[in-house]
Amino acid sequence: MKKLTTSVLAVVLTSSFALVNAQVDTARTQDIEGVVVTALGIKREKKSIGYAAQEVSGETISDAGQNNALSALSGNVAGVTVTSPSSMGGSTRITMRGVSSIIGENRPLIIVDGVPLDNSNINDTNTQRGAGGRDYGDTTFDINPDDIESVTVLKGGPAAALYGSRASNGVIIYTTKQAKRGKTSIELNTGVSFESIYIRPQLQNYYGGGLADELPTAVINGQTYNIADYGMDESWGPKYDPNLMYLPWNAFDPEFAGDYMKTIPWVAPNHDVDSFFDTGITLTNNISVSKSFEKSNLRVSYTNTDISGIVPTSSIKKHNFAINLNSELSEKLKVETGLNFVQTHGFNRPEQGYGDNSVAQKFYQWGQRQLDFSKLKDYKLANGNQRSWNRTAWDDGTPLYSDNPYWTIYENVSNDRRNRFFGNAGLTYNILDNLYVVGKVYADIYAQDNDSRVAIGSQSTSGYETNSRNFSEFNYEARVHWNPRISDDFTLNTFVGANRRNSKLSRLFGQTVGGLIIPNFYNLRNSIETPLAQNDDFNRRVNSVFGSVSLGYKETLFIEATGRNDWFSTTYEDGFYPSVTGSFVFSNVLKTDWLSFGKIRAGWATVASDTAPYQLTNVMAQAVNFNGVPRYTLSTQNNNPELKPEMKETKEIGIEANFFKNRFGLDVTYYDVNITDAILPLTIDPATGFRQNLINAGEIRNKGIEAMVFVTPVKTEDFSWTLNWNFAQNENKIVKLYEGVTTYQLTVAPFRARLLAVEGESYGAIYGTDFVYDANGNKVIGSNGRYVASGIKNLGSTLPDYNMGLRNTMKYKNLSLSFLFDMQKGGKYFSTSHMWGMYSGMIEESAFGGNRAGGITLEGVLADGTPNTRNITAQQYGAMHYNTVDALNVFDADYIKLRDVTLGYDLPKSIIGGFLEGVRISAFGRNLLAWNLDWKGMDPENTSYGSGNIQGLEGGSLPSTRQFGFNVNFKF
Repeated sequence: MKKLTTSVLAVVLTSSFALVNAQVDTARTQDIEGVVVTALGIKREKKSIGYAAQEVSGETISDAGQNNALSALSGNVAGVTVTSPSSMGGSTRITMRGVSSIIGENRPLIIVDGVPLDNSNINDTNTQRGAGGRDYGDTTFDINPDDIESVTVLKGGPAAALYGSRASNGVIIYTTKQAKRGKTSIELNTGVSFESIYIRPQLQNYYGGGLADELPTAVINGQTYNIADYGMDESWGPKYDPNLMYLPWNAFDPEFAGDYMKTIPWVAPNHDVDSFFDTGITLTNNISVSKSFEKSNLRVSYTNTDISGIVPTSSIKKHNFAINLNSELSEKLKVETGLNFVQTHGFNRPEQGYGDNSVAQKFYQWGQRQLDFSKLKDYKLANGNQRSWNRTAWDDGTPLYSDNPYWTIYENVSNDRRNRFFGNAGLTYNILDNLYVVGKVYADIYAQDNDSRVAIGSQSTSGYETNSRNFSEFNYEARVHWNPRISDDFTLNTFVGANRRNSKLSRLFGQTVGGLIIPNFYNLRNSIETPLAQNDDFNRRVNSVFGSVSLGYKETLFIEATGRNDWFSTTYEDGFYPSVTGSFVFSNVLKTDWLSFGKIRAGWATVASDTAPYQLTNVMAQAVNFNGVPRYTLSTQNNNPELKPEMKETKEIGIEANFFKNRFGLDVTYYDVNITDAILPLTIDPATGFRQNLINAGEIRNKGIEAMVFVTPVKTEDFSWTLNWNFAQNENKIVKLYEGVTTYQLTVAPFRARLLAVEGESYGAIYGTDFVYDANGNKVIGSNGRYVASGIKNLGSTLPDYNMGLRNTMKYKNLSLSFLFDMQKGGKYFSTSHMWGMYSGMIEESAFGGNRAGGITLEGVLADGTPNTRNITAQQYGAMHYNTVDALNVFDADYIKLRDVTLGYDLPKSIIGGFLEGVRISAFGRNLLAWNLDWKGMDPENTSYGSGNIQGLEGGSLPSTRQFGFNVNFKF
């Protein structure tokens, strides 16, 4: 890894000196001297801002065929860590500059054209810790990549302080496309992509199901047959032998005459697990119409996205409608509005983790390796009963542990629907040339309904559950801007404003109890026992005032101060947080040919962060009624009437410099972030009547460096080659939790491992048993020939040491090629699939290359220091992965990926004629290759089932995928 890192750096640094025949890069010059969208949507000159901000063009997202606007940032922005979805439409985990809150929100605020978008993750704790469930994704999946003009990432407190408490973790601002003044255009974009399985646990192909070296027998109709050990969901059975004949699981149903009582050879299947998966297909069609009138500009857009996943029957259909309008009603009054409607319908998103309906769990953790999937497709009898390979006995087809995977995907299905509206409307009135007022209303409203089914005849209890979620948020904002002209040397930009945020969330949950009565009737009234129902309502309000003063001197020295005060409905105290930033454009002083632009910047800021509603007082909770008598119970958490918001202090310093007429440049930032008054529900003695006590405690520190480098080694009239490199390293430490408390448990994996926050260590430490080492570093082996396990220890943090991205862009006339390498170093994950896959003899490593009979002698020493010579069986070695050393299943989360490749061609005018303004054809590939994986059977990004704080616990993941596709864009 060190060699590779050094090589990447060498490429960049070597290229930076290949600056021969340098020419003026007009685009780069305009980029430096242009504007950037900052907090509150205010456009500022880049040279005047004293904090780190990075932009990504909409083309970077759309050209690569992305349908997720958040995951598209992976590898493109320094200081931003992105964990891409592990399943179709799944959650995207994104953080900036490390983890700041132990139990609170660590994701950045998402803004689309000024609208703060709710980015809730509805996955419950069990789903996120890998214990089964469906990943319904984040609500920012509703952002349409085809509408994005640019993305601005505000990484730290000084950049985001004006947004208030929700921006304590940074801000991602999406600016959508607008009609261009004086132009009328129609744009049509159509694309298709194909998705296939890539990284997954490799399964052994030497041994079949069972626990013994010989097949059991059964006397049927007076004849003795070999049969499989159907009730066993492990693969420690006999070695494959084409001369060994047996009756398979599907030989006992007379209605399937072709298979009934017919023996087959004991061999590896012709149609294995991989044949179960489909080629996923995504179809995207977008049309937009832009019209410019005399004093008005209008853009209307519609996008249809149709996704079919790799798991058969799984799909997502999405419709995006967008309208952007701005108009000058008079010389003084301007109106602008943006409206978006999104409808998303998902069907049968696959369950992941250690759950009854997780096909990944049945494929890679438990099962029998001789199963032919072409036979499993006949999963149901004419009477509706299930045909499972995991029979209770040869003459009893009742599923014992596992459903037939095809029963799972056709009978135990789910639906999810979301209708969403978000948008803004605003007025700008110019009182004087340098004095104007702005009034804005921002709205985000959606209704989401989910339901899931377990059919009668499944291995688990049949049932039906439904969830409804209704969310709304309105922000009312007013600002007064005054930008007087002081003199030719001094500039002043000021504003003051106020904001009110009202948010409401209502939830309704219903679930059958005891199973279903009538098959295929999925309704709460079909419950055997009285169904369970529950509803909740959450209201929240934040009132705010804010202001900013920015002073510039000779376009060289800039100083800015901001302040904001939030009054929360969720904490006892309000939060006031100021910021001060400054920048010095030293290239205006050092006028040399080799320096194109240079700026030093520094910033300091504090920002507060509140918590969930209704934690200031203790209230009674209503339990399930007993015999018609209502019951009430006290909450298990002792709430805090004096709760304070968490506070985050950020200090940062940076330098930006471009050289040799903008052929080489860099942007480097160092930051130090300190978080205090963390909100924690600490465990207390249950004798007090409570299990947790909600307090302000704890201190977390993040410090690190972000670097961006670009270089254009070659630039001629027809050809250019540009490299963009970004690097981010963050050091996280939990400085203090609470007096007498050094450990806080975030969650537990489905088995064995735990995820903890421990004083003095990095956040998200995986705890479990480790190897025992002697004084010479040798692993200690017990008298039974197995590893000796330590006590519970820190096996590593889920947080990476650093991330890096390298994008190459080459253009030759109308042809362009771009490819991105994305790299992560450090971090750990715990794999349940590896643990159970070894325990059950399913995965490749458990087969010993087809020589299980030889067993294994573990490398290490006995307690007396002599080398170990004691042999253990293959099955004993596999079992040891569950009940001995957890470190056997903890892996480095390192990876190097070829994240995307895009090849585009703009057809010449001589071909398309005068009817079309332009035609662009592009082909793309995503997640094409991955290197440096600690365990080749798992993509480290597939160890996440939610975008919250629970990460790095893999419970049963579907294969990662690679995608290929193409787009055609027509401009009229």
